[in-house]
Amino acid sequence: MRTEMQGLFSDPALERHFTGHSGGITQLRFSPDGSQIATSSMDSSVILWNLKQAARCIRFGSHSGTVNGVAWSPKGNLIASAGHDRTVKIWEPKVRGVSGEFVAHSKSVRSVDFDPTGHQLLTASDDKSVKLWRVARRQFIASFTQQCNWVRSAKFSPNGKLVATVSDDKSLRIYDVGSGECVRTFTEERAAPRQVAWHPWGNMVAVALGCNRIKIFDVSASQLLQLYVVHSAPVNDVAFHPGGHFLLSGSDDHTIRILDLLEGRPIYTLTGHTDAVNAVAFTKDGEQFATAGNDKQLLVWQSNLHTYDASQFETKSALASSGCDTSAASSTKQSNASDAKSNDLSIRIDPRQSLAYQALDEDFQVVDVSLESASESACSCEAQLEEMNEMLKLLDERVRRLEGIYTL
Repeated sequence: MRTEMQGLFSDPALERHFTGHSGGITQLRFSPDGSQIATSSMDSSVILWNLKQAARCIRFGSHSGTVNGVAWSPKGNLIASAGHDRTVKIWEPKVRGVSGEFVAHSKSVRSVDFDPTGHQLLTASDDKSVKLWRVARRQFIASFTQQCNWVRSAKFSPNGKLVATVSDDKSLRIYDVGSGECVRTFTEERAAPRQVAWHPWGNMVAVALGCNRIKIFDVSASQLLQLYVVHSAPVNDVAFHPGGHFLLSGSDDHTIRILDLLEGRPIYTLTGHTDAVNAVAFTKDGEQFATAGNDKQLLVWQSNLHTYDASQFETKSALASSGCDTSAASSTKQSNASDAKSNDLSIRIDPRQSLAYQALDEDFQVVDVSLESASESACSCEAQLEEMNEMLKLLDERVRRLEGIYTL
């Protein structure tokens, strides 16, 4: 049978298994270089997991309530976290890093996101608003306020020119950052969206819905492109593979799904979590992804999607359904009977028998760090310096242009 399996693509495989939070994990993000993961939690903390140093992680406990979201700046030199305590924290991801905080909204802050330059920050809140801030001085710039209910998430497009928001008023809205105007509105009849993700090409968005569905919209054409009903409970998070051909999703049904967007079908059903999966994310190169949720577990996977061959999928799915082991790292089989009724041929992977799952990384040193507000002024120094350097570059360009005009 091993000879028969030669030449087929490789399945996703669990690499690391972490526990450390005392409450459910609400969000996770890889650092830009993929060496660390930041997780936010209901236990009022953010943990930085160093994937290169297995014996150490850093826990920041500066919020007074649930931390709803976390984001890395594009250069990886800053982290922002959004709290139920109405505050946003901006801090350096190291033990003796400086920090700052500000009250961003009048109610719980649900999400936080850096723009591609790292100079601006986007926050979404239960006060029905989305706000744009300047990172260097924590200075308010503008509001996007057409939502009529809690705003679950707000994300910059890859080029930073658009903002996508999802709200409990059952809307997906697209705003133009420059004008502040809402340029697209999509409404959902069944249930409110819980999370939104931009396609890496910047022309599409995926929405995780409370009615167990995933929708992908073409922003420019204002139309629904794809609809997936692959979960049996509300979908909490979605993430595009950097290549743009796959989508990752996590749900209250305790599973993770991987969708082949070119073929329009689910190809993997991943288990291993024992409660709702709240957060999913890919690394920048797409070689790894991570999942986390209410069971307080953080699972880090090797994606192996670079080996995927759609022409081999049915063959491999049939082998999985016959009970053949197509993966040396985990238990693999076709998805369960209820899924099969809906023509779901996805390959089901249960990592709980794998060595990576059983070798739980729990014997690491947790360094607790409390961020002091006294260091607020220091937090913005590096960001201000970067902003000044950008301004100097612009001035140099203008001077060169003027010199060129006068020499004519």
